[in-house]
Amino acid sequence: MKWLLIIFVKVIDLVRLINYTCAFLENDGCFLLIKRAPDRDVNPNFWSGIGGKIEPGEINDPFSACVREIKEETGITGNSIEDLKLRYIIIRRHKDVIRQSYIYFGKVNTKSIADTGEGTLYWIPKEELMHKQYTSTYKKMIEHYLSSDADDNTIFVGVAESVGGKLKMCWSKVEDFGD
Repeated sequence: MKWLLIIFVKVIDLVRLINYTCAFLENDGCFLLIKRAPDRDVNPNFWSGIGGKIEPGEINDPFSACVREIKEETGITGNSIEDLKLRYIIIRRHKDVIRQSYIYFGKVNTKSIADTGEGTLYWIPKEELMHKQYTSTYKKMIEHYLSSDADDNTIFVGVAESVGGKLKMCWSKVEDFGD
């Protein structure tokens, strides 16, 4: 029985947690997206909002990490960002890593952006958002965002499940229930 406990502990040791943040920024009906460079190790040529890994000192402040990533990848500073709100938390497992992503939506009062080494930035009309190649979880999140009638203060958590080898996202509202 002791060997079973040792194996169980070793399996748990193999799972890591990585936190990400991402922003979908809107200006005049268009969203700022990045098409990742073809030489990127992770998701080359895929489309995404603006974001990246949350640094260890930001682990309890994904909002600040998001604003930092926006500035690093676009040159857009905090004073040009309006109504940046957490709308989604996505949890998925990829091999031995649990990925938790904090997804923000907001507006910017500029279309002026800086060049980035992460990929190429584009302003994409809202009606064209579903026509880009995203990771499967982001595609499901964008579908949900576009079809949801929730107000701007609703936060959803999405947990990725494999059902018959296909992605199924289970969405729930994150609500305060008074305790």
